Amino acid sequence: MLRRRTFVGLDEEKANIPDRGDVFLSHVYYICQSEKIQDLLSLFRTRTAYYDMDKDWRFYRVLSHWDSKGLIECERESMDGWRKFNLVEALWVSVIQRLRHLNTSLENIGHLKEDFFEIIDWECPISLAEYYTLCAVFLEKPTFLVVAAPWWSDFFSYEELQIALAKTRFESCIIVHLNPLLNKLLPKEGVKSRFPFPIGITYEQQEILEILAKEDFDRITFRKEKGKVYRCDIEKGFAPDVSEHVLKQGHKNLTITTNIVEGRTASRTRTIKKHLKGSTQ
Repeated sequence: MLRRRTFVGLDEEKANIPDRGDVFLSHVYYICQSEKIQDLLSLFRTRTAYYDMDKDWRFYRVLSHWDSKGLIECERESMDGWRKFNLVEALWVSVIQRLRHLNTSLENIGHLKEDFFEIIDWECPISLAEYYTLCAVFLEKPTFLVVAAPWWSDFFSYEELQIALAKTRFESCIIVHLNPLLNKLLPKEGVKSRFPFPIGITYEQQEILEILAKEDFDRITFRKEKGKVYRCDIEKGFAPDVSEHVLKQGHKNLTITTNIVEGRTASRTRTIKKHLKGSTQ
């Protein structure tokens, strides 16, 4: 299934992909020689159950259907056991879910699978998905999967996507931002997106904009001292059936307020106290 992608001399079918030539391949070869990168790739390729994914989405039967269609890659200890995905496989499952929300047919998604898992070069066996996942997780590069007619897809960094859009390479497309999906799969590590901002925006302003774009909140309170914003309190309300244990997972320095009505829990509010990086508090 996997094949080497030709980067030099783009053919008509791949005319819209990022311009990747010898420089790109040289960089790929360089990082593949790093023992640290190889250790990271080994972690990426380790299959784990991703229980939270199954529990949150509650679509066990949907996974079974996708599996029967050959859309997903996974490992199972038994027919009744948990499906085990490595990081890139779990990312692909997340991508399928997003595309299904956008009414993309399973047949068309099936055409995209080969591109997603494609090996860059067998002399340096790393896939495009793994390469761009490394960039997203460790360099915080905004990374996207672009799907365009007639149902081909490719990975783009933010800079590559800007160039492609400026050159009107797509008449129409679906853009899936991968960093938030990776952030959900790696909540403890946290995967950010460092979008380049104009020079006129300060580092503190950029950080505030990133918080507003990334965090799920009902209300954010910014706290200021000596003319400088040093902390923000991120409040989010939850239904009573969401336990405090679940709300605390993956977060530090928070408080949970339980609203009791007539002796019963009516709702819960989680407040995360987030200190800004530039703060000395």
